[in-house]
Amino acid sequence: MDRLKRISENLKKDGIELVYEEINPNDYSNRLESGDLEFDKHALKKKLLSIRFLSHLDIFATDYNLVEDELKGIDLIAMLYELLPHYNKKIIMYSAQIEDVIDNIITKRADGFKQQITMLKLLAQNEINYLSSDGEFENKIKQLIIKEPDLTIDSRLADSLCALDNENFKCIIPEYTDKRISEIGKMLLTKGEEAIALRRSITEHIMANITSILDYE
Repeated sequence: MDRLKRISENLKKDGIELVYEEINPNDYSNRLESGDLEFDKHALKKKLLSIRFLSHLDIFATDYNLVEDELKGIDLIAMLYELLPHYNKKIIMYSAQIEDVIDNIITKRADGFKQQITMLKLLAQNEINYLSSDGEFENKIKQLIIKEPDLTIDSRLADSLCALDNENFKCIIPEYTDKRISEIGKMLLTKGEEAIALRRSITEHIMANITSILDYE
């Protein structure tokens, strides 16, 4: 918590307000009759889902070593993708032994060849920034927060629409009037014919509303 507080205060000097929530996975364990602790994955997932800014999260950062023998950073990233299948923003994974993380994921977290392929696909789904939690960690994570991502028009529009996660905001494009604005944003992040048709409709709607003909009443 002290680290995040320091990073937040440091960013304020650059005119950036860091809105964050810190979660300790160890808080989501139950004491069994035997006295042992049992990690409750569903409770942690429910907590993640309750974060008010989850739908427009800019950075997701996790320690690699979380709950011994139960939860690693890669498992938390997988949980994020379950909740936000089209998440395409920054991910940071850190550890004091960051150089051993990839090897640990592939050789110890994966049971057999098929699971290794699954883990590799998970690692490749998005760009993950690997940081050592020692030394210049706070400065490096600050630089990642400050750095502007390379976003397409689609991504910027989708981000803005996803942020309007309120049932009172409805789409006025004829074919999509039953959709909330945030749903339109999520659809933009998908692939396939439905997303292509949506982009075409949005483009036509934008053109109709930003274009005028001189001397035409």
